[in-house]
Amino acid sequence: MNRTISFKMNKGIDSALRVLTTLRRKQFDVQGFSMIRTEGKDSEFKITLVDKKQESFERAMLQMRKLVDVYDVSEAAE
Repeated sequence: MNRTISFKMNKGIDSALRVLTTLRRKQFDVQGFSMIRTEGKDSEFKITLVDKKQESFERAMLQMRKLVDVYDVSEAAE
């Protein structure tokens, strides 16, 4: 089953690469990624993960919340 994490950042693509690198290093299976520029320097991101187990998705959300410049982390409605 695929599930999507939605979050916001204020550093753009540089921070997005850091997030994707972190998830890959932690061995999460990233299925998709999208970025939308919002007002000012903020950007909204959505990352789709293959959720093999319920706790793996929750672990991914916890990892996202630990990162600098990442805020409003939640599960996106599909």
